[in-house]
Amino acid sequence: MTTYQFKKLTEVYVDTGSGPFRIDVTADISFGQTFTDKTYTQKTIHEQFKLHEASNIKKANPANFKFTIPYLQQAVTQSLLDLLVDFKSDTYTLNTFTLYFVVDDDTMYKIENCVITNGTFVIEKLENLKITLSGEGTKLTKQDATSMTRSTITTRTHQLIERLEIEVDDIPLTSSVYNATVELQNEIAWVPYGTVQESLSVTNASTSIYPSKFTLNKRTLSGSISQYVTSDFNSDLLQWKKGINILIKAGTATGSFKGFKFDLSQCTFTNRITPAEVYAQTYDWRMNDNPADLGTKITLT
Repeated sequence: MTTYQFKKLTEVYVDTGSGPFRIDVTADISFGQTFTDKTYTQKTIHEQFKLHEASNIKKANPANFKFTIPYLQQAVTQSLLDLLVDFKSDTYTLNTFTLYFVVDDDTMYKIENCVITNGTFVIEKLENLKITLSGEGTKLTKQDATSMTRSTITTRTHQLIERLEIEVDDIPLTSSVYNATVELQNEIAWVPYGTVQESLSVTNASTSIYPSKFTLNKRTLSGSISQYVTSDFNSDLLQWKKGINILIKAGTATGSFKGFKFDLSQCTFTNRITPAEVYAQTYDWRMNDNPADLGTKITLT
């Protein structure tokens, strides 16, 4: 009997070198990989009717992935945050890992040498804290899942955003703040691959040329803060500033704080107005500092 694979049943596992561990994800996962087709003309003086170009497939583009994880008060969230934020030991590049998407008892998809290129922190009042992660890898393959040691996530302690505390230029914003975003972009470039010599041995998909190494060229940490315009808080409206501090804390309201904390220095912002039923102002900011350890600026407790 014909069976189908349903995305909602997919289990996602991460292996950083010590064996795969399962991560909790929302339903919006995506992944894939494409091949490069450099076509060439077949038309000649003697064969004017050959108007269709011929395919020349030799190499694969980097694989890609994207998923959203809820903030859970377990070590797995910290592990993924480290992959996004931290440098590989004694280098200025990022750590790689392996991803597994297990779709049923027999089938899984594996992406090798993954690197996270973008992390977006979803911060909205009275919503659960979440991080959307996307990135690239070297090779996507379909594999037998029967050998995978699978696990069940039995404890899920989600963190609701009960408190959103924000300071801009060391001035606390009022309770009229209703939204904040934080995004870290890791701009990578894959080392050129696919030489003429390598191309000569390509005959099918399994012998195609895949990327293998990358460099980290640039990092951008930026975001926005949205706040209703009030009579007692509008001095930054349509202004800009440089060299300021920005503090964002999102998490618990009482007891020992649990959640995200962004303690950033040497930032800039530009302020814009948003006409709506209730007028709002938005701080668009970015960090210009270059800390040796970005993990000390973006913390999870």
